[in-house]
Amino acid sequence: MDDSLALLDDQIAIHKRYSQHPYDLDADVAGALALTGDEQILDVGCGTGEFLRHLLHHGHRGPLIGIDLRPAAVEATNRTPGLRACRANVDQLPFTASMFDRATAKHVLYYLPDPARSLRELRRVTRPGGRVCVSINHTQTAPRIHALVAAHAARSGFAPQPASAVWAAQPGMPDSVTVATVAPLMRATFGNVTIRRRDNALLFPSVASLLRYAEVIVRFSCGVPPQNSHHDAILAQVRDEVRAWFAANNSRPWRDAKGYTVFTSTR
Repeated sequence: MDDSLALLDDQIAIHKRYSQHPYDLDADVAGALALTGDEQILDVGCGTGEFLRHLLHHGHRGPLIGIDLRPAAVEATNRTPGLRACRANVDQLPFTASMFDRATAKHVLYYLPDPARSLRELRRVTRPGGRVCVSINHTQTAPRIHALVAAHAARSGFAPQPASAVWAAQPGMPDSVTVATVAPLMRATFGNVTIRRRDNALLFPSVASLLRYAEVIVRFSCGVPPQNSHHDAILAQVRDEVRAWFAANNSRPWRDAKGYTVFTSTR
């Protein structure tokens, strides 16, 4: 599997296991789309097809189409009968105007160099009366552990990306993509927007559980692969501080805030 996809799987598993409150982003987005089951749906940045499979498994009958820039993601999505994916850029979608009844971009906007342009392209391919649903993580996603890892990575000569979102720590990520700025972007593009905010937190019960997440941050946010000579040293330094914190706090869980917001507009 592509390394970025494997890291994404790790992050999803950690968030599912250690979230303070149960959550289901796929269900939230599907609900916001107000589906009847027959719509033609486009999922931008589909990854390995998790959201499209969610719809398929819940009885959706209409065409389910995804795009992603990663060949491995496209291949993985296409392995599921009933799903179709292709490699494409959201800024230049290879689809005709008004082709889709619904379009989604889950945790994607912060990867894009021009989010406003991408939203206009989503509007173009969505039919009048259709819906476009976008989700983003909150700016402060697990800020405590991100700050700790970033400090030790910086001492080793790395320049970690801002902890604006665990899923979206990418070089060149636009600082403009936040909960406060996406709503005006959606409103400017579609003339309307409905907002649903989900606040949550990660609760890590032990040193080992928190270090598992720290390793993902070292690799994904800081760009330090396991084969790099600094990788183990950074994690060792983080481990020492984390152990000291648990010892000083009578082994109570480490709590780090997180959450996401779903924005829905009608074409």
